[in-house]
Amino acid sequence: MNKLTLTLIACLFSLNVFSETNNSEKPVQHIIVDNIASFSEAKKVFIEMTNELKAKTVLDESELHQIHMITYSLEKSLAFYAENLNGDAQKLAEDIAVVVEDIHLASENNRQGSTREFLSNYFELSQDFIASVESLDLKKR
Repeated sequence: MNKLTLTLIACLFSLNVFSETNNSEKPVQHIIVDNIASFSEAKKVFIEMTNELKAKTVLDESELHQIHMITYSLEKSLAFYAENLNGDAQKLAEDIAVVVEDIHLASENNRQGSTREFLSNYFELSQDFIASVESLDLKKR
């Protein structure tokens, strides 16, 4: 290989062009989901969408598309929580939102392996978050 080719390859690697997940990758807005306006609505959406994600086990092209669509609602739920919680619960909502964005991008681009990894991470974090949300409900009563 000549020097120009090696330089080009080095540049492409530095830009993560060869990696499966490109950090500069931006999602395409395929659907518009209404904002969430209450804790009860945010909780309902979060739990329902999490259960729908748990039902996706094959991760073929059809399921990846369904997962991609589910992430739109999850993003709205987590945005509500991130704006209306504080402390550890808020930080956890923000952390989960990052993972949901990873799921969104991976599923949108039909990356089965990455989607499975991100879902696994999401399910771990969501267990703690659901427990946190449940304790918030108890405090409100």
